[in-house]
Amino acid sequence: MSEVNRELVLVGVDNAAFQPLLEVLEEREIIEAGQLHLLEEEEGEADPQVFANRNVPVESLEKFRFEPEQVVVLLKSGASAQAALAAAETAGAWVIDAADNTRGDESVTLVHPLLNPVSLAEAERRVLALPAAGAAMVAEALLPLRERIQAVEVVLNQPVSALGKSAVDAMAAQTARMFNGQEAEVDPAIGHRLAFNHLSSAEKPLASGHNLAELALIHDLRRLLGDQIAMDATINTASVFHGQLANLRVAMKEEVEAGEVSALLRNGARLKMTERPSSQEAVGGDETLVGRLRQSLLNPKQFNFCAASDNLRRDLAVNCAQVVHLLLKNH
Repeated sequence: MSEVNRELVLVGVDNAAFQPLLEVLEEREIIEAGQLHLLEEEEGEADPQVFANRNVPVESLEKFRFEPEQVVVLLKSGASAQAALAAAETAGAWVIDAADNTRGDESVTLVHPLLNPVSLAEAERRVLALPAAGAAMVAEALLPLRERIQAVEVVLNQPVSALGKSAVDAMAAQTARMFNGQEAEVDPAIGHRLAFNHLSSAEKPLASGHNLAELALIHDLRRLLGDQIAMDATINTASVFHGQLANLRVAMKEEVEAGEVSALLRNGARLKMTERPSSQEAVGGDETLVGRLRQSLLNPKQFNFCAASDNLRRDLAVNCAQVVHLLLKNH
């Protein structure tokens, strides 16, 4: 089937990752405006969006007809997204789940365009899932060391945008109220103020003490890097809108020189070594920043380093656009 005849359908215009994805699709000329469909639950919920100097209307999800030649990207979760997934798969379209609608379904192939692009050809269904932004970043940072790693402990400082657009809007409102000397309203679902705060957990812990996001991070990393690496994870939420940073404690199978570890990271695909990575420095970029590499004072086989990236552009929009390109071109 010719690439010219293919269409891309984005479900969820009111999503924090929507604009970054639209920007990457346009920058890389992956599709033309005439190939693009934008869907929301109700027609008229969102204004037309500008893409490649053309206005693209936002159509009704309920009225839309899915076709086999389409690639459908789910940027939202919930009942309407689940219904869209079922309808698109029944129609024979490819579906990319970027919003955890298929979490826990092992029949859905988890795809990272750098780590396992060949899995597209081996997919059991025409439904794919993208790893969460934190897992995508950490997996890329660990990839150059994968064969030498025995265990990894991840401490991920995620931004508020990882919780969704509503959380971004809530923190913006809280910040404005506090600057005006007013008490900030707290979202009862989170239970803590987002503005000027650093949360040990943005969701209720399970009996084990972990939360679902932490277990999901571990699960995605195991699927991408293999079960042979022991893993644990902690996810904090920092009071920043965008940009994530992880502290990684990596236990190697054998003792290795710090210079060799540094060389492996420097040669890693889409990695950039920097003295002191920061999430602010990473925002807007297409690389994962790694740095502060040091040998542990507790264990000579352990190395600690940081990784930072733009969670929306780098780890969702770019990865999603690359998978879309592969599907439109080859599948």
